[in-house]
Amino acid sequence: MGYVHLHTHSSFSFHAGVPGVHDIVGRARDLGMPAVGLTDTDRMSGLILHYEACRAAGIRPILGVELTEPRLGEVMAAESRAIQMAQGGSVDRAHASPLARDGSGTHDRSGTHDRSGTRGRPGGTTQQGRMTSGIDATELAPRADAAGSHARERLVLLARNAAGYAELCDVITQRHLAADRFRFEEIFAREWPNLFLLTASPGLLGTLATTPNRERLFGELIHHSAATRRRSRQLEAVAGALGISLVASNDTYFLDREDAETHGILTAIGLNSTVSRLRPGECAPPDATFRSQQEMAAAFDAHPQALSNSVRIAEECGDITLDLGKWIMPRVDVPSGYTPESYLAELAWAGCDRNYGGRPEAVRARQLQQMELETIAKLGYPSYFLIVKEVRDWANDRFASDYRVPTDCSILRGSAANSLTFYNIGVSDLDPIRYDLYFQRFLNEDRASPPDADLDFGWDERDDVLRFVTDRWGEERVAVTCTTVHFRERAAFRETAKVYGYSDDQITQILDSHRSRTQRIEDDELSRLWAQAGKIRGKPRHLGQHPGGLLITNEPMRRHVACERTGGEKDRIVTQVDMHNGIDELGLIKFDILGNGSLSVLRDALAQLAEQGEEDPQVHDLEKCYADEAVKDVIRKGRTKGIFYIESPAQTRLNKKAQAETFEEITITSSLVRPAGAKYTATFVERERKRKAGVKDWDFVHPSLEPILHETHDVCAFQEDVTKICHQVAGLSYAQADKIRKMMNSQHEGALQEAVWQQTQEAFLQGCQQHSGLTPVQAAEVWERVSSFTGFSFCKSHSATYAQLSFQCTYLKAHYPAQFLAAVISNGHGFYRRDVYLNEARRWGCRILPMDINDSRVKYTGRDRLIRPGLMHVRSVRASAHEAIEVERGKNGAFRDLVDFTERLAHHVQKAEIERLILTGAFDRFGLSQPQNLWLLDDAYAAAQGADAGGSGSLFAGTGVMADLSRRVPDGVLGNYNLAQRCLNELDLLGYMLSGDILEILDLHPASRGTVPMRDLSDHTGQRVKIFGRQVTERMHRVQRTGEPMMFLTLEDRTETVDVILWPDVYERYADVVLGDGPFAITGRVEEDYGTYSLVAEKVRSVDWSPNVVDLELASQRLARSFADGYEYADVNVGVAA
Repeated sequence: MGYVHLHTHSSFSFHAGVPGVHDIVGRARDLGMPAVGLTDTDRMSGLILHYEACRAAGIRPILGVELTEPRLGEVMAAESRAIQMAQGGSVDRAHASPLARDGSGTHDRSGTHDRSGTRGRPGGTTQQGRMTSGIDATELAPRADAAGSHARERLVLLARNAAGYAELCDVITQRHLAADRFRFEEIFAREWPNLFLLTASPGLLGTLATTPNRERLFGELIHHSAATRRRSRQLEAVAGALGISLVASNDTYFLDREDAETHGILTAIGLNSTVSRLRPGECAPPDATFRSQQEMAAAFDAHPQALSNSVRIAEECGDITLDLGKWIMPRVDVPSGYTPESYLAELAWAGCDRNYGGRPEAVRARQLQQMELETIAKLGYPSYFLIVKEVRDWANDRFASDYRVPTDCSILRGSAANSLTFYNIGVSDLDPIRYDLYFQRFLNEDRASPPDADLDFGWDERDDVLRFVTDRWGEERVAVTCTTVHFRERAAFRETAKVYGYSDDQITQILDSHRSRTQRIEDDELSRLWAQAGKIRGKPRHLGQHPGGLLITNEPMRRHVACERTGGEKDRIVTQVDMHNGIDELGLIKFDILGNGSLSVLRDALAQLAEQGEEDPQVHDLEKCYADEAVKDVIRKGRTKGIFYIESPAQTRLNKKAQAETFEEITITSSLVRPAGAKYTATFVERERKRKAGVKDWDFVHPSLEPILHETHDVCAFQEDVTKICHQVAGLSYAQADKIRKMMNSQHEGALQEAVWQQTQEAFLQGCQQHSGLTPVQAAEVWERVSSFTGFSFCKSHSATYAQLSFQCTYLKAHYPAQFLAAVISNGHGFYRRDVYLNEARRWGCRILPMDINDSRVKYTGRDRLIRPGLMHVRSVRASAHEAIEVERGKNGAFRDLVDFTERLAHHVQKAEIERLILTGAFDRFGLSQPQNLWLLDDAYAAAQGADAGGSGSLFAGTGVMADLSRRVPDGVLGNYNLAQRCLNELDLLGYMLSGDILEILDLHPASRGTVPMRDLSDHTGQRVKIFGRQVTERMHRVQRTGEPMMFLTLEDRTETVDVILWPDVYERYADVVLGDGPFAITGRVEEDYGTYSLVAEKVRSVDWSPNVVDLELASQRLARSFADGYEYADVNVGVAA
């Protein structure tokens, strides 16, 4: 007697299912089953993967879901959202959910069981007034999760055909997007003709038996525990009375009994509980395994027809055929009389004449334009190009203002910038002919996937662009591509340890100890924990949002893919299927709308200059930026902190070694520094420096490489280098060449199989010899170069488009450092912490002013060589309070004193927020000490609140109010804080000091005695020295040959920053030290490499840096002198505007 598993959970049943999709399919194949179903709880994330895996294994795929009604928390969140929208506004993110989320945006475990030992207690009232007395806390979770769903009422839906798959998408989308209106009896009151319905609930069976879906309704018998057998007897009685057929099921959560413990761990994680506190029924029983047909026959020996029904359902559902692999291109509006193809051609030819008319490149430009248009038309992508243009044109027109021209508002990056068509229709700003860009990297007739154009906008303007796209094409037709977040090693251990009762502090101590073998905490219990954590490592954890992937369809999205809401601050509609599990197979076209912090930096710096009446720097004139000597000087000498794309220690070091200063050179080095090209940097630097000295003492491996690698001196730097060599030298097709490029890019992820690799190598070697006449030795050498270009890399157009923005930023830093660095700090998207940028500003001769309630805006502002901190970084002061202060000041003028401030803003700014502003020095301008202002705040705020409640108008009558209040201050007990205390308050509230300079403080620290200023390391090459400074950044690395861990550490003092290398033996000894906060006193040997200096560490010591350790008054005096003396880099040509 046959049997087919219809009700099976994979790991896409988050925090419940154990096996992967391929594990399930493989087990079904091994057991000789003709078909297998996948029914994850409330989601379809794995169904396309399941469909493809079953087809590959030669068995029938059964596509389904296990449906639950929304929990109370989900319903309340949906109600809140509906109320907000009905009131005519966007959703108030602070009240979009009745419970706080965990910060991920999609996943949430709050409101369930408490791992600290107390469960969520019944009782209480929600914000809508819904009484929750007696409701289990699990029900209040505002996000759907499979954890604990085993104990809930469930309905299994199985698709009979492709139309049934679309109905599954529809039902699941309704369940998530309209949780407040989703009830089984209401949804299934209408007929769903292409779905089978299975339920183990006697009550739900009775309800559904009265609906039009009765003919496809089955009672689900489950016999894997005493409880399920009892329920099945009740179900059997109800089904017999109603005349409903039964089907056998095992409601599988894991393949084997030994996996039940992993299921329990996942369930406890999902319920925010511990394993010991899980209640009966919250986990599936140990026999919820993937039983064989024989085992199921034994379990259901009294129900042979129920077993047969599983086969009958499988036969009908298993014939499903999905129409996959056909791209669904969104429609675009074009003028009357045009098609998308003809309209794109007209725009492109007009742009070609505009860009190249009368130039020597005109003939080549027209040839390339013709080729591109033919390729685009043949592949069916004209609409794609026009949609990208429409989106960028809208954004550029909307965001341009004052000194910010439209082309400064967005960037087309990635391989799309290789396209002459995009350049000619005004979407790209990069000339593909001038920079020898390769269209075939972006699009060619052999490419199976659609074009992939990445559009960057200011990070805080991206939401506006997303809203435009949603409004333009309709909310039902637009969704963000999801990502699937998996348990990584440390997260897997942390969560596993939590469910076994370990505290956060204990877990952190254990994890930190594992960074060093000598410090590692180990015992038998921890070994078991690591083994258990290894079983959940790599399993799906929750959904996230793709950083840019926006899908647009012509029909409602839910006809193609199931969707849900992310919740959280960015409450968006996302697909349940990600880019790796079926989006491409479904044919959905992705448009990447990305946020770029440095476009916002550029905007804010230009806005400051325009407001201050400075001359327009015209950074849109890229040739001006490229030619500026101050710009070249900054890049060549590595003074690039804050400058997009070229500020990291590795990039700075490479630019200094190669003496890079031109646009073309930065395009090369910014790609070469990536993992794929990093191994070639020494060769490139050596040859580049010789080129600049007029020397060339090397030859290309073969002349056929010179047209491809002439800029990079016979080394691979860009993805196109691999593609061109494969196509032009080895004679492979574009498809073969692109396949090899992708293999190179993914080898570090273990994606290559030895047989495929060997076959690829043989084809390449043979092609080089036959197509280009290379000798076997030459072909092998070229293959070695291509095959070693593995790991992450960039295409040339990506590096070039970002290098353009780098030069614009460098121009602003070179000439307007205060405005530029203020914008960098305000946008918070740089490589370093904000205090590092403030220290950089000081090195550039800028003075950091105090916080000031009348001058500080929300954002940081710069002028001349002064930077005024913004209110935005004061800890625990709300953004709404920042904005209220700036708006009130702009509307009614500067504040006269603390009383005036509280009178005008007490109903917008909380008392605790004013206290924090006082402690940052924001009210110091009014002449009272900070303790005095804090003392006076009690009366002033109470009076303001009272006046506001009584509606009596002015807070205080007459004048001299502040003087009257001041007389109440007790004599002699409220002097100002000393400098040390002010520094500590600022450090606590801002993350940096304003009253003192921490680098000046460190310079006076006892640990600095006998140290060498970092700026002077070049005078000590080969010598053993000691340096002392703060950590700027650190990066873990593994020695390629041995796999041993090491560290690159960047430190700063008041003079400079320096890279410190901790080789494995030193890192092993001092791992627990360098993983601390520092600052560090490090002894080591100075090494020089092409004009760059680093310290190879031998000894590391962490030092107490408390401001109380040094003479802060002396530090303050030195700070004042350093400003007066022009505390800046001695060797930088700073072209600060007057």
